[in-house]
Amino acid sequence: MAVVVFLSNTNIQVATGSPTPGGVKATKLFSAPLPEGAVLNGVVMDKDMLTQTIKTVWQTNKLPKAEVTLIINSPQLRANRTDAPILSDKKTTAFIKRETADSEYGRFTKPVTGWYLIGKDSKAKTQQIIYETAESDFVTGYVDIFDKAGLKLKSIHNGVHIATEFLTKASAGKTVIYMILDGNSLVTIFFAEGKFYYDSTSRVFAQPGTPEFAREIYSSISSIRQFMSAQHIEATVKDVLFAGLTQPQVTSLSNDILNIDSQIDISVITAPAGTSISEGMAAFPFYVYPIAGLRKIDERLSVLKASKQSVAKEGDKGSLVKLIIPFVGFFILAGIILAAVTAIRASKKAELKELNDYIQDPDVIVQVAEYDAMYENMGEMGTIQGGADLLHQDIESYPIPDSSINQRIIEAAIPHDVDIEINSYDASTGVFSVTASSPVVDDINMFIADLMSMDIFENVDYTGYAITADGETWKINVVCTLAGRELPSDAEGEVN
Repeated sequence: MAVVVFLSNTNIQVATGSPTPGGVKATKLFSAPLPEGAVLNGVVMDKDMLTQTIKTVWQTNKLPKAEVTLIINSPQLRANRTDAPILSDKKTTAFIKRETADSEYGRFTKPVTGWYLIGKDSKAKTQQIIYETAESDFVTGYVDIFDKAGLKLKSIHNGVHIATEFLTKASAGKTVIYMILDGNSLVTIFFAEGKFYYDSTSRVFAQPGTPEFAREIYSSISSIRQFMSAQHIEATVKDVLFAGLTQPQVTSLSNDILNIDSQIDISVITAPAGTSISEGMAAFPFYVYPIAGLRKIDERLSVLKASKQSVAKEGDKGSLVKLIIPFVGFFILAGIILAAVTAIRASKKAELKELNDYIQDPDVIVQVAEYDAMYENMGEMGTIQGGADLLHQDIESYPIPDSSINQRIIEAAIPHDVDIEINSYDASTGVFSVTASSPVVDDINMFIADLMSMDIFENVDYTGYAITADGETWKINVVCTLAGRELPSDAEGEVN
């Protein structure tokens, strides 16, 4: 029986069960709260607190202590998918290391990388793989925690990609957005005509059931539409499947979204075909990650195994160094002592006398006192000059709301047949208030996307879609915050 643990910022979720030829069978699901501050974005903040919580959960539920799979979502465990030539596992591992050497994964201090197979294309002679990279200390830290809790970790995986693969079969031929809410963390997964294109993680600030929450969700949907436009994806997205909310909460969200965009259909996510849950299928939206982790994973090199190999190599290198160091050190030390003793003994007395004479020289004492006074005065002058420079920089970088700003807004509206009305400008905040109107909502969305791409604005926000009394024109309030002006390079040099 497999045991899968998912750690969020607020809960520990456990699923027990096994993979089946057509999917997975979950025999038991349960969740327990994590102490506040124990885990943050997958990073352990309090090892002792987390260890005790895991131990208590296992004792309470009498779970198996071996072959435990850990699922986490964390920037410290990054995952990506790629196509690679069909090679042996050893050569594939070498291929992945070359691929990740110059990527963002190269920023890790001591990275370890594992991978698993998700498909093969014999005709193209390629294999589709997901590789996962983490800091070695990040992996060994979790191994130590589970060891202290009396458990043995089998694997560690990134939760977003495990869930994505679990949902791939159910997305065949469909254009659909999956949204998984875990506390205030929202994961968005996008498929177009059955092909995975996009995933992102964002923070949600509003509470479910409020209009503000609906606007945040719609903003994520709009971001995907902009992505589709930039990638020239012709499919139409309207289906949004939500996990992490109850049916009444999803119904409320759906109604709020319909007031913004009638083309979006939001519903509760359902388990893919072949999924069996002993506690009932209604539990699936709240246990997506641990249930997805029960699926059979064609793991060729786990992050856990890669970490152990890395530790073993470092140990071998350390042993060799330990053998060599005593002999090399002995000869070096003997040579240094032999060369130094003669010279040092002969010169020390003379150097000491010379230093004492210099320190006690009356002229030197007077010069030191003068230097101390000048240094203190220079410090005060530097503080005053630094404040003046910062004030000058702030004045020079303050945005200027001249007619060119209005013209840029007007020019952005013309290609999309959007009418605009510039309402006001607040000098204290650098905010323009604009009303945009058009018979077509998507035209307004594209106009707003163009505004967002302009470097003259630090932020562009929009709210309050409304339709005129005749039902023919949509209006929305757009708030544009001016960005500070960039200082010329010579001016920056003067300030610095």
